[in-house]
Amino acid sequence: MFGLFKESEKIMEPYEQVSSILNSLLTYETRDLPLRYEFWYRLAIRQEEYRTLQAEHRAKISMHTAVGRFHQVQYESTKQKCAKLERLADIYKIFCIEEERLALNHRLHFHKETIAEIYGHVQNKELYTYNDLVQQQFWEAVSEDILKAIAHLD
Repeated sequence: MFGLFKESEKIMEPYEQVSSILNSLLTYETRDLPLRYEFWYRLAIRQEEYRTLQAEHRAKISMHTAVGRFHQVQYESTKQKCAKLERLADIYKIFCIEEERLALNHRLHFHKETIAEIYGHVQNKELYTYNDLVQQQFWEAVSEDILKAIAHLD
C-alpha cells in the first residue's frame, strides 16, 4: 500500500545533467592528484603536465628511428588530450556561472535525449569501470560524446 505513493523522481534539466557529467569527467581526469588542492588548481596542474609532456615528446621526434616515431605518436596523443581537457574545462567554467543557466538550458534542450543517455551511462559508471583500461576507454567515450552534444555552445 505504501509503495503506491512513491515520491516521483526529480527530473533533471539538461543543464544539470551536463554539469554533473563534466564534473565527473574532470574529477576522473585529476583523480591521481592530491585532493588537498582545489579543483581548478588540479586541472591547471594536469594541463601543465600535458604541455610539458608535449614539449618533451616534440623535442625527441625523429622519422629515422622507431623511438623517434614513438615520440611523434605520443606528441599527437598528448596534444589531443590537452586540447580536449582545455575545452572541457572552459565549458565547465561557463556552467559555473549561474546567470548563464537559463540560456544554456534552453540551448541544451535541443540535445536533451543525447545528454540524458550520456548522463544515464555516467550514473551507472560502475558497470563500465571494472578495470583501469576499460575505465579509461569509458571516460574517453563520454568526453567525446559530451563534446559533440555541446559543440553548439560557442
